[in-house]
Amino acid sequence: MECGACGLSFAGGAGSCPGCGAAAGGEPEPGYWRLRGLGYVLAAGLAVVVGAITCRLVIELAGLGTARWRNWLIGYHLNEFADITVFFLGIIFVIWFRMARGNAGHSGWRQRRASSWALWGWIVPVANLWIPFQLMGDIWRAGLPAARRRKTAWLPALWWATFLTGAASQRYYPWPHLSGGTSPASLCLLAVSGTALIAIILIVSCGPVGSPQPALPDRPAEPDRPDRRRGNSAPEAARLRT
Repeated sequence: MECGACGLSFAGGAGSCPGCGAAAGGEPEPGYWRLRGLGYVLAAGLAVVVGAITCRLVIELAGLGTARWRNWLIGYHLNEFADITVFFLGIIFVIWFRMARGNAGHSGWRQRRASSWALWGWIVPVANLWIPFQLMGDIWRAGLPAARRRKTAWLPALWWATFLTGAASQRYYPWPHLSGGTSPASLCLLAVSGTALIAIILIVSCGPVGSPQPALPDRPAEPDRPDRRRGNSAPEAARLRT
């Protein structure tokens, strides 16, 4: 078997690499999750929702078709499709959010909220105005180099600001809901928020937080074997004799 972390070949029955201590196969230690696959699913689903919002904006602003056709397409197709998709994507996103928070906890960057807030942060009134943003900001910084972690997380800030502003008009739904009365301005904000979230999910899922590797301990210096000393000294002795 070959270690995925350091490339050393060792017996397949060993539970960890004898050279660097990584788990067999180079897999992350228990408590880590690989987020890339789930992140791709989320990004693809959100891209479809953003596309539906964009189609509605174009139809409304350009005045395409008759008023009856627009009401039929938007009210009974685009809106319903986007709402159902957003509902199920929300469940997947909470799972991804919880896993990303767990991975970020091993990064060395302090996480201000416990992992359970990845769910309750969306449910508890008032707290849901800032806790999801705090969690996302900490997850984002956990994947950055140490020198950049204290800088403002502009992409999560853009996502959260547009999300709150665009969803402010939704009075009876706990998620952004598209209705006939949703203004073009709110649609634009929700589209920008969705696009920013797609970028965040892909960057986090493909970065250190989404593809964690256990830290490699310093390998001890290999002792100088007698046969190696003899092998190295033979050419030198021949050179001196000549």
